[in-house]
Amino acid sequence: MEIIKTNVDVNDKKAIYKLTKSSSMMVQEAPAGLSVPVASWALYNDPKTDKNGEPKENHVLSFVDTSGVKYSTISATFIREFLDIDAIMSPDTYAVILKHGKTKANKSFVTCELDCDYKP
Repeated sequence: MEIIKTNVDVNDKKAIYKLTKSSSMMVQEAPAGLSVPVASWALYNDPKTDKNGEPKENHVLSFVDTSGVKYSTISATFIREFLDIDAIMSPDTYAVILKHGKTKANKSFVTCELDCDYKP
């Protein structure tokens, strides 16, 4: 496992464990429209093996809200939008709104947007 980017001290082993190994709610299973105040987050590579036995990079984004609930996703769309929000907002506190949708091909996807009404 490789930490790619995070807002926590990588030497804080308990924080890294919580973000990478503890159980979480998949963003895809969380209610659409939910506003999640972000306390900590990590983007990491969790290598897997594909059906053919070939190694495959698996980027995972995990984030913990201010009440301690952890969310995770491998959605490239969600990860890209989340990192854009963090780049704009950091180091200020912020919340993201979880969004669900369907592509033109009727495939489900998740993304997020900044909760501009969030007041810490």
